[in-house]
Amino acid sequence: MITHQEKTIQNVIKLFDGMYKYEVYDILQKIEELLLNFASPIQFKEIKQAIETRFKKEPITAVDSYGYCYLDDECQYMKIYKIKSCFPIFLGGESTYFTTTIHQELTPYTTDDLQEAFMGTHLEIVLQHFLKHTNPKNRNPKTKRLLLLEYLDQIDPENIPTLK
Repeated sequence: MITHQEKTIQNVIKLFDGMYKYEVYDILQKIEELLLNFASPIQFKEIKQAIETRFKKEPITAVDSYGYCYLDDECQYMKIYKIKSCFPIFLGGESTYFTTTIHQELTPYTTDDLQEAFMGTHLEIVLQHFLKHTNPKNRNPKTKRLLLLEYLDQIDPENIPTLK
């Protein structure tokens, strides 16, 4: 027979389905650090407010009178932004852009622009290999995260492959 605590653990672990272990460890560490400052019993409203103030993403920025830009996701090598306009999506209502640590300007999220942005960097070969086999707009069906970001998250900056 499964205890209440074991059922709770199962429900939490379901939320991690499809994620890499290091991502789960990072989340668990953030949860542990967050809970240090709260008394028992846990009050979700207090924790939600603490999360919103502590882990704030970059704010939404107005692009023009017809739309706004917001940070959608990021990894150690790049940030993904969405520009959303008042127009329906099929009329160009939402576009995806990216920035890198080297190129800070918003660049359309296309295969050619990604290759150009990483040209001459230590990630050029890795990115070419990825783009040869995968569309950069593909997402992980479980986490809904761009496969490119998941792929780049796996790369250790200290151990980059080189051409021989």
